[in-house]
Amino acid sequence: MAEFVACPFTPFPVEKFEHIVTKCTAHRPWFHDYLWKDDAMRRQAVIAYLADAFNAGKIWECWRGDALVGILLVNELTPFLSARCHFLFFDSRLADKVALCRNLMGWCFTQLPVETLRVELPTYAHKLEHFVLKLGFRYEAENRAFSWPKQAAPLSRDDARLGSRKHRATLYEGVWHDLLLLSVTVDEFREQERVHGRPVSHSPQ
Repeated sequence: MAEFVACPFTPFPVEKFEHIVTKCTAHRPWFHDYLWKDDAMRRQAVIAYLADAFNAGKIWECWRGDALVGILLVNELTPFLSARCHFLFFDSRLADKVALCRNLMGWCFTQLPVETLRVELPTYAHKLEHFVLKLGFRYEAENRAFSWPKQAAPLSRDDARLGSRKHRATLYEGVWHDLLLLSVTVDEFREQERVHGRPVSHSPQ
């Protein structure tokens, strides 16, 4: 069976771009209720989002053989400091994409370069939350030393999940939800690879 390969995004041919936009409009975590209910506005939002990442960040197309299965996106890029990651797969399967995403993360740390990669997830996106934790992301306050107050004890994962969030940040099916804040630093990433080894897959180009 063909392996997953990530290659730089291009909007051409137009038919492929239209296909990507259509698939992205189904990615619920990108949209609050007001956008979700309007197909035309949702499509416009996706095009604007992709254009912003294309011009000021980085996008890869994810292929398996001749099947386009998703996009990998980095935006909100602050050179030498941080960037925000998005992992969007059209087949709704995440478990077999770990190596590919880890390779994307490694590329970002060495080639952008940045010190920290960040993710923001609505609290209802449990499957995606589990996936990014598997990739090595941590809640912002999880098992990290604080600069103040001195000698503060690092928080456990459960405690950090409660505090590492933006309050009342998105509306989902009529209910307000927070956004969970997760990140991984280059030092944490390298330590994970040292301890666990790096998954083997095709690296983004």
